[in-house]
Amino acid sequence: MIYLAAGNSRRFGTNKLLYEWDGRPMYEHLFLKLVHLCEGCPDWRIAVVTQYDEIYEQVRSMEKEGSRVQAVFSPDSKKGAAYSIREGIKALGQVTDACAFFVADQPYLREESIKRFLIEMEKQSAKLGSVCCQNIAGSPTWFSREYYPKLLGLSGDEGGRKILRAYPEDVCYFEIEDMRELKDIDVP
Repeated sequence: MIYLAAGNSRRFGTNKLLYEWDGRPMYEHLFLKLVHLCEGCPDWRIAVVTQYDEIYEQVRSMEKEGSRVQAVFSPDSKKGAAYSIREGIKALGQVTDACAFFVADQPYLREESIKRFLIEMEKQSAKLGSVCCQNIAGSPTWFSREYYPKLLGLSGDEGGRKILRAYPEDVCYFEIEDMRELKDIDVP
């Protein structure tokens, strides 16, 4: 899993990832669910890509304590999503056959939905994948190793969705029931 916790929060007005939401920084909500899932699945691990010292230090501390997390500091992430994606692939790409990207501003995504999505993508040996609800695609997304070069070739603020649109025949969609799970928080 590659957890993108590096956005610039332009629409939010302040760093939304560190914004206290429901008693903790926003980025922790989904992150802690992923950490919990990794505890039960020994083949899964998380690379957390961030440009923020506070997030990096917390993840680095967990990494030192033995959690299956890897802190990836990416100051270039301020230039756009492609830089964060690139750093995530560099961190995990050599040891994985596929990776799933998660965004840190999706606190409503349920642990059960995440687990079912990941298991289904593995079961299908999906080349590409995306969750969706009522035919609306969202995050998380899935990319097999064969698409890593295309991910590494993204530039600026381009994200993986560009690749999903370019290869629709390879995309495996995973339906979830509650549209709220796909909601990302963009404004306070």
